[in-house]
Amino acid sequence: MLPQRVPIPPSFYAEDTEAPFETCLACDRSLLEDDTQYVIEKGYHSFAAYDVQETVFGYALCLDCHTTLSQSFSSESKRRCTAYLDKHVDLPQRTAALLDRDALDPTRWTEHCIVHDTPKQELEEYQILAHCQGDDLLLTHLPLMIGGTAVDDLVQRLSNETLDELGGFRDEYFGLPPELKSNPQGPVLA
Repeated sequence: MLPQRVPIPPSFYAEDTEAPFETCLACDRSLLEDDTQYVIEKGYHSFAAYDVQETVFGYALCLDCHTTLSQSFSSESKRRCTAYLDKHVDLPQRTAALLDRDALDPTRWTEHCIVHDTPKQELEEYQILAHCQGDDLLLTHLPLMIGGTAVDDLVQRLSNETLDELGGFRDEYFGLPPELKSNPQGPVLA
């Protein structure tokens, strides 16, 4: 069965253009032409006292580059992260339930942390992920949102080898300031 398609919502747009991502971060491949599939990941930090949300990072990787990065994860990291997610999330059940009631509203898919079910507005930090093809968002096990606590739990399950790989990815493409380098951001889930 082919996944349902919906237009990419603005929450998954590039911050600098306020439009869909156009190229792969790693290889500069065009994402909006042909049938190129890609993954979008964005990280946010909220400042509740000011009712403000800041985008910490956002990027798109074509599936080829995403696969290359995923393959750089150690088998130990993959096993630990999979076990953690399997314990806390039933992705097939979640997907089926959302397709039954919210298929045409992908923003509903990212309202709660998939691990702890915490509403987005109660989170200080969170990440959202989506699987796209051209101008469409594909409703697979993505899109999803994961809160900062769950991201930290996943990071704790990563081997030193994988942490080094993610650190290299982060440094090469983002050059994050030192205060953000303690939490390696990257496609941990997709």
